[in-house]
Amino acid sequence: MDLLWGLGLGLILFSFLWLNLLSLPGNWLMLGVLCLAAWLGPDGRITWAFVGLMAAAAVLGEVLELVAQLIGGRRGGASGAGNFGGIVGSIAGAILLAPFALGLGSLAGALLGAWVGCFVVERLRRETSQKAAAAAWGSFWGRSFGLVGKSAIGATIIVMSISRFAA
Repeated sequence: MDLLWGLGLGLILFSFLWLNLLSLPGNWLMLGVLCLAAWLGPDGRITWAFVGLMAAAAVLGEVLELVAQLIGGRRGGASGAGNFGGIVGSIAGAILLAPFALGLGSLAGALLGAWVGCFVVERLRRETSQKAAAAAWGSFWGRSFGLVGKSAIGATIIVMSISRFAA
């Protein structure tokens, strides 16, 4: 029976992992499932202490995503305002393009939005188009690496959760 619980938990968590790539709160939904598993699960395999550890991992994923975008923008030459524009643009792009391509539009929207948001703000600050584009590319790549890092944290949550049933 433990094998079925572990497989079921793994399938549910894996389905939520993909939401990270769509700029949706996949890690937080995984954490919600782990809370249910701690409350309802058999034999206390998923404990509240473990859920707390996974919550810390989810917070780390969010911090990693934000810091990666900020560092990427800075390395591209973005100002603080440009970085803020990239973050706001990323959120707006993910929301606006989410209905397209079966939800995959939110990934493109997040990346495109990071670029456009940073570029527009840098141009409003009277930077040249060349400097604004360089800053925007930095924001784009930072957002890309942030999404990968956050998804890696989500994969870690899955592996650690399923391993609780392997013992």
